[in-house]
Amino acid sequence: MTTEIKEQLEQTDESQDANQDTVSIRVEDLIVGRKINNPIYDNNGVLLLAAGSVVNSRFKQLLRDRNMPDVNIHNQDAAAVSLSAAFSGDEDLESGQGLFATELTEKLDKLIESGSMFVANTGPAMRDSMVVHGCKGYDQEHREKLFEQQQEFGESLDGMMRGALKGEVPKGSDIAGMAASYLTQLTADADNVISAAAEAGKDETLSQHCLQMSLLGMAIGAELNLDESNVRNIGLCGLVHDWGMVRVQDKIGKWRRKLNPVERMEMQKHPIFSLEMLEDVAGIPSVVPVVCYQVHEQPNGKGYPRNRTQNMIHMFARILNVAHCYVSLTTSREDRPALMPYAAMEYLLRQTNDKSIDSAAMRALLNLLSLFPVGSFVTLTDGSAARVIRRNENLYTSPIVQIIQTAEGERADPMNPENILDLNKSHHEIDQALPTPGKDEIDLSSELFDGQI
Repeated sequence: MTTEIKEQLEQTDESQDANQDTVSIRVEDLIVGRKINNPIYDNNGVLLLAAGSVVNSRFKQLLRDRNMPDVNIHNQDAAAVSLSAAFSGDEDLESGQGLFATELTEKLDKLIESGSMFVANTGPAMRDSMVVHGCKGYDQEHREKLFEQQQEFGESLDGMMRGALKGEVPKGSDIAGMAASYLTQLTADADNVISAAAEAGKDETLSQHCLQMSLLGMAIGAELNLDESNVRNIGLCGLVHDWGMVRVQDKIGKWRRKLNPVERMEMQKHPIFSLEMLEDVAGIPSVVPVVCYQVHEQPNGKGYPRNRTQNMIHMFARILNVAHCYVSLTTSREDRPALMPYAAMEYLLRQTNDKSIDSAAMRALLNLLSLFPVGSFVTLTDGSAARVIRRNENLYTSPIVQIIQTAEGERADPMNPENILDLNKSHHEIDQALPTPGKDEIDLSSELFDGQI
């Protein structure tokens, strides 16, 4: 046996032994700039990265070029190079127009075309009453109650939708009560409420989608200086706008997948289905049907069901359309994983260029969540990992973050107030956005993202 072959066999044996102590990590989850103490091999025993090396962007791209979605990392290094590995099991972190025409839609079309859809405040702007917490962590006891309420509201809303499909008439007061409760909580701590709703909504049901849209829509409305009554109505519209999707589910199954033209046409009927299901609900403000009818219209005229353009789309619908796009992009589908929150924000900013979404509502979302959205994960320039916990006024590139892991890969003490940083006043900056631990999120460079919302 030649020396060269012997060395190759020894290297292969060594890699096989090492693989017994490894864990599979998604390439997208690897944190650039982290050092490994053990070598990385592929499944054939070929050395990919030597011990003592630092994970960099070129290494990740080489793995992508080799069509390797996952790589085996030694157990000793896994927590340092991936938040998903570090916090695995951590509940705190894982916690055609004629087809659409009906007598009802014709009435709404006449109302829309009359130009009587202006929005005016009758009271003080809600934003003025919202509490700004600054560089402060969340009240954990309150957060636990928010999780419980989100689950309770989801089950209740799902029951209403299923009941309405069978002809049972839900109480408008029950729906309005959810919006009112959200309104109170947003006023007390918007950052905590929005991030808790996103975490609680990881089951990705239709009801949770509606709840997140309602909450985010209300927050955008407040950011646009609307009064309490207008903001509450946005929330109410968000809760009921997609009820017609229950009927679509019964006809074509799951809609979070690539639809053929016939299925897509059926799916685009759901605003009309929603109107029909809500027609007998008492106590619904008159603005609700108009907004539900228009949520999926786009300012550039490429939306549905009527291809309306900017000035012919109700302001509330334009707001909820932006909320819908963000929630949809950060939700997984059968044909693609969810986008990282930062990637979703980056994509939506591009969408303002061709007027696919309303620019004013998008600016409000940016100010509300920051460029690195509340609830998302990042690394800082010192190599530490952090979670974005609060917006920082209008400084959308310098949010308030909580350190969750040191640069050496050690867990940080969540109770230590020194681990909460105002990046506008710190010498640290955000270095890179990370996928949410436990979620198969991707960025815009991934071939899996097809640009479909």
